[in-house]
Amino acid sequence: MSYQVLARKWRPKTFAEVVGQEHILTALSNGLKGNRLHHAYLFSGTRGVGKTSIARLFAKGLNCVNGVTAEPCGQCAHCRAIEEGNFIDLIEIDAASRTKVEDTRELLDNVQYKPVQGRYKVYLIDEVHMLSRHSFNALLKTLEEPPEYVKFLLATTDPQKLPITILSRCMQFHLKALEQNQISHHLAHILTQEKIPYEFAALDKIAKAAEGSIRDSLSLTDQAIALSNADIRLDIVNTMLGLLDDNQPIEIVYALQQGNGEALMKTVQAVADKGADWDALLTEVGEVLHQIAMQQLLPNTTNEESRIVFLAKHISPEDVQFFYQIVTSGRKELAFAPNRRIGVEMTLLRALAFHPKFIASENLSPQSQSAVQNEGKLVDMPVLSQSIPAQYKPQATKTNQSNPITQNAVASKNVAVESTTTKHSSQSELVADHSRISNVREQLERLRTPIGEKKNNNAVNALQNDTEKTQPKVTALPVVSLANTKSKPDLLDRFVNLTEKNKQENPIASNADKQSAVDNSLENETEDETALDESKLVENYRWEWINPEMAQEQTGIRPSDIKQAILQEKTPELIEKVIALAEQQDQWTKVVGQLDLENLRLIKQIALNSVVLSQTDDELKLGLRSAQSHLNRENAIDVLQQAVTKYYQKPITVSIELNDDENLLTPLDQRRKIYQQLSAEAQQNLMRDDKLNLLQEAFDAKLDMSSIRPV
Repeated sequence: MSYQVLARKWRPKTFAEVVGQEHILTALSNGLKGNRLHHAYLFSGTRGVGKTSIARLFAKGLNCVNGVTAEPCGQCAHCRAIEEGNFIDLIEIDAASRTKVEDTRELLDNVQYKPVQGRYKVYLIDEVHMLSRHSFNALLKTLEEPPEYVKFLLATTDPQKLPITILSRCMQFHLKALEQNQISHHLAHILTQEKIPYEFAALDKIAKAAEGSIRDSLSLTDQAIALSNADIRLDIVNTMLGLLDDNQPIEIVYALQQGNGEALMKTVQAVADKGADWDALLTEVGEVLHQIAMQQLLPNTTNEESRIVFLAKHISPEDVQFFYQIVTSGRKELAFAPNRRIGVEMTLLRALAFHPKFIASENLSPQSQSAVQNEGKLVDMPVLSQSIPAQYKPQATKTNQSNPITQNAVASKNVAVESTTTKHSSQSELVADHSRISNVREQLERLRTPIGEKKNNNAVNALQNDTEKTQPKVTALPVVSLANTKSKPDLLDRFVNLTEKNKQENPIASNADKQSAVDNSLENETEDETALDESKLVENYRWEWINPEMAQEQTGIRPSDIKQAILQEKTPELIEKVIALAEQQDQWTKVVGQLDLENLRLIKQIALNSVVLSQTDDELKLGLRSAQSHLNRENAIDVLQQAVTKYYQKPITVSIELNDDENLLTPLDQRRKIYQQLSAEAQQNLMRDDKLNLLQEAFDAKLDMSSIRPV
């Protein structure tokens, strides 16, 4: 017997086997059960959604030997003849090949004769919109008042081309395009019955490429079976469809976020090596940006840390919309580009050219801009904040007017300050105000410095007058004055002693202090220039290493790393730590982590929200939380059973029932518990920290417990 393609072999034989279209099946079934039958039905919809199949099932229900029914037996002579396509009272007409009015008139001449075998004579006219105008006119009268034993079933993919007079004489049913998950589950069912191994992720790709058509998905599945020798895998399907790797669009978005043009072009070259479609590349990038935007609007409540979730936390919504607009407008221009690759590259380069980081970097000093170029433009997203200078004016020291040497020194210092001010006048136009970190350091240094060693107040006042002319007025930070510190004279000494003690105990921190000492010595050598520059500093971006090996030579924790850890609610390192600790405490949590469910998120959610009620050598009974009861599906349980069987290397039957016992912790409950423990430990460690307590006492500060996160 010759091979029969899947699209014909698995054509539905009953209404129950039809995928989707519940709204149409319900109407037809109720009409057959109540014998409330219209004389003409119009089925419209895109290709491969079941128009002809539903029409044949309806004809089977009309002519079944057991009577008019919504559940034909499928065993009688009439049902078998309709399935085989040789039922004499079911006349199927291809309107695309019989468009002339003579063909329509020949059809209408036979309408007056009663059915030979069946109960009704059914005319199934496929692609009815292809009929000519004269054919429609000839059909009007018969379609309006046909004999009682005649039923017309019309099918079309373009109902807009039908005359309104035809539409008004029919009961219209519009078939919807099928969802991707409906198609993928249907393919999984067929391949399971055919005993062909597959990867569910590969079926998702086929379902997406089918664009809502069951017939297209089955045709692609036949092609995948032939290409993979009856072993459907994700890489084979990607090659067959010419699709991108799932990571490549994400890598492009990550490179855009980082402003890394070199990594961006490497990814484009990797796409070119695979011969992927360039328009599909921009489409995939747009879909990734849409997923990021949706994640920012409706955050995922699960503890899974995917790359989409990571990017959603590190890209501002404004940048997501900016990149999406650039990508979508670039798709329109592909037809006008010299070639499609150049069009894609110029679209991505446009996103880099107008990148918010590089626009903001124009406000940096020339030295900072050269640093950007030297580092390959690898930058992190800045944290935008208003820097507020402190309104601190040091007390003027009394100058000895009778001493000519002192007068000459003061005069020369004033001249130096004026020349330095003239030198940096162009830079002062680019600087808005002080950074907060510089203000705190300046305040601490001035508190340590005795009053007698203060700089000349005349130079400082002149500098402040020039600064006030060029800078906008902003609200100042509160500063602790010298008079207030007299009640606690030993606070700074205690702070210095603690720092010296930590230098001996922690060599890494000592290295950082040595670097600060070098910076202080440089500041002492150029006192006037440093005083001017500190009043005009801006918060710079943090550069990343272009050579990763250089980053490993750094021994201390960078402040930028601490800042990034603070901004992240849960860092990837913390998530890995929590998962590892949870797997150490619970065996089922360890098993779930080792199951091959990385590409099956729905199945993994079932495992993460379940507890082991009982387990034997051949049976595993799980208790699923009632809040996740919607995940409990037969197909999902079968896939989970296959994964558990593969893990234990023996057949195991998995059964699931609802269980809300709070004494039994699911893997997600285990992770939440460990995260809470780590948070409590972090809070206790900070509360016992001597330096932090000293700062709170000195500045009357309070520790925000809600901002503390474990790392």
